[in-house]
Amino acid sequence: MEGFIKNLEVIINESIKEETIELSDIPNIDLYMDQVTTFMEESLKSYKRYPVDKVLTKTMINNYAKAKLFPSPLKKKYTKNHLMLLVIIYHLKSILSINDINKLLKPITENIVNNEKSTELETLYKYFTVLQKTSRKNDFILSEIQNEILTEDSIKNKENIMLILTVLLSSIKANQEKRIAEKILDKFFV
Repeated sequence: MEGFIKNLEVIINESIKEETIELSDIPNIDLYMDQVTTFMEESLKSYKRYPVDKVLTKTMINNYAKAKLFPSPLKKKYTKNHLMLLVIIYHLKSILSINDINKLLKPITENIVNNEKSTELETLYKYFTVLQKTSRKNDFILSEIQNEILTEDSIKNKENIMLILTVLLSSIKANQEKRIAEKILDKFFV
């Protein structure tokens, strides 16, 4: 029984330690599709269930663009906005349908004009990474973030951002729980 508990603790601790792509880690230059898939593959590799799994493929990214989950790339180049949205979409796609993701992100994406820098998206992404890092450690972080957002004058859609962050936190937790379940299945139910 002691070995079982240790194995279970290892699985849970590995899930907690999965990497977060910080806003500062996202390139400030526009990238072509191959560069985007390479960046995502390297940055999110700790989330893969099996080494052969792909994080995001060109087809997936093209389908997300067709579904209007983010603005179309300009001259086949993807901006920092696209990368932030792709990271968020990656974390949502196993929990929510494409239509639900579209509904969730629309208040943010419809305000991105000509792929220019989006303060709202950067704020959303910054707090998304905070939620990722703290979702297992402190469930009260969401209310702290919401209070910070309420005091920021530069944000117009405060309610939408707070609602989106609530859904993101739930999705992060669901993803973590799903990965723990998969790892337990892989380890103990071969």
